[in-house]
Amino acid sequence: MRTKEEQQWFRKFYEGTFLVKGWKSRMEEILQAVPDSAKDSVGELLSDLGEKIGREWSRDNRVRRIDTAMIQKWGEEMRRSKKKGTDVLTEELRRLDAEVDKILS
Repeated sequence: MRTKEEQQWFRKFYEGTFLVKGWKSRMEEILQAVPDSAKDSVGELLSDLGEKIGREWSRDNRVRRIDTAMIQKWGEEMRRSKKKGTDVLTEELRRLDAEVDKILS
């Protein structure tokens, strides 16, 4: 990250605030629904995705390509997928990862 301000925003994205859950809490919430045998692989997908999203979201609003509305939409898609089982969740995470990669390229 380029600036101290970006680092602070990234920390807010990851840790959350008093009013908003961060990526870390969302990861834990999603992983609760995943069997132990898949926690490592799903956790890695979530961690990598969060890193990409958070780094871009924390940039200055004038240049960032990922905004809060996108994150909220993706969060809802992940929560819906979680309810459909690990295979569906994993596929959704891979789809979101590809979507983020496309946005960032």
